[in-house]
Amino acid sequence: RPTFTCGGVVSGESGFIGSEGFPGVYPPNSKCTWKITVPEGKVVVLSFRYLDLESDNLCRYDFVDIYSGHANGQRIGRFCGTVKPGALVSSSNKMLVQMTSDANTAGSGFIAKFSAAEPHERGDRYCGGRLDKPSGSFHTPNWPERDYPAGVTCSWHIVAPKNRLIELKFEKFDVERDNYCRYDYVAVFNGGEMNDAKRIGKYCGDSPPA
Repeated sequence: RPTFTCGGVVSGESGFIGSEGFPGVYPPNSKCTWKITVPEGKVVVLSFRYLDLESDNLCRYDFVDIYSGHANGQRIGRFCGTVKPGALVSSSNKMLVQMTSDANTAGSGFIAKFSAAEPHERGDRYCGGRLDKPSGSFHTPNWPERDYPAGVTCSWHIVAPKNRLIELKFEKFDVERDNYCRYDYVAVFNGGEMNDAKRIGKYCGDSPPA
């Protein structure tokens, strides 16, 4: 059985990372950072095999943060409790995983497998990705069998041929309802970046955006 320490630098086609002392109880008041690198031209896919951290609706106490890239990357998700998220995918060949614990309740922590994948695999199979075909479709993780996982951010970058416009049509739509779409939502942006100045709309509820 491998021995898991607090953070580290890992690289290769695939491997495992785990919280310090797993499967024993993780230590309090700690912050552990893992930097994952897969071969150039690939992306990182992270799948949790086990998750047991102090539970809180907002994950304020003990949590695992996943970032795309090693420095100043976009946070893909924050997780706690015992519900494992779907596969998480970076936008490059680097991913950063950071686990934080407070002084109180603890669990066994986590164990996760990382692996390298081709970038074009992501749009269909995983959470987010680059879609540069003339037409196609994409969906949230677990659709249509189960609810989408909690705590994830999925970004799809749709690229059209030069001098063409993109038409986006939602066939089915079922996202947590809120008058201001503060909790779960789908945001659509004009251009290749998530910039509020270029946001076309923000949607939630069960009516497909027109």
